[in-house]
Amino acid sequence: MHPDIAILRFFAGQPHWLFPVAMGLTWLGSFGGVWLILGLVKLFFRKGEERRVGITLLLALLLVLIVVDLVLKPVIGRPRPFLVLGRGILLGPVPGGASFPSGHSSAAFAGAAVWGRHGRWGTYLGYVYAAAVAWSRLYLGAHWPSDVLAGLIVGLLLAWLARILAARFLPGESHSGGAV
Repeated sequence: MHPDIAILRFFAGQPHWLFPVAMGLTWLGSFGGVWLILGLVKLFFRKGEERRVGITLLLALLLVLIVVDLVLKPVIGRPRPFLVLGRGILLGPVPGGASFPSGHSSAAFAGAAVWGRHGRWGTYLGYVYAAAVAWSRLYLGAHWPSDVLAGLIVGLLLAWLARILAARFLPGESHSGGAV
């Protein structure tokens, strides 16, 4: 059995009482959810370095939207698991679009990587949240495990790019790419 299928079936076999948790995490992760709100709060209600973090966070989410949703998904066009394995693998509403890479996971890990510059607890909480969003996509049967793994990698890379762009173009930033 292909590893993607075996792992997906493992997640599908988890207790059904986790369904509302998974749906809530998926809902929070839609469009970058929590990260979008935090970025906007920092952009409009903070100054200096805090504002730069907000801008970098929003830039990372914009890059995820462009790269994942407008380029990679349409070009790769991988079908979602329920289209291959049958509707029984899917919990919750039918997701639209292609499967690879996971946009929820990309946004969650991009946000966590930018937010991780907020100190140790920000890093821990950000990555725990990102991992929980990624788990929810597997639990609900909306993505293949390799979609989620690719989303993690793409999200981290796009956060790195957002930090470099912010360092290059925002006043007061160092040009090292690691200031944010």
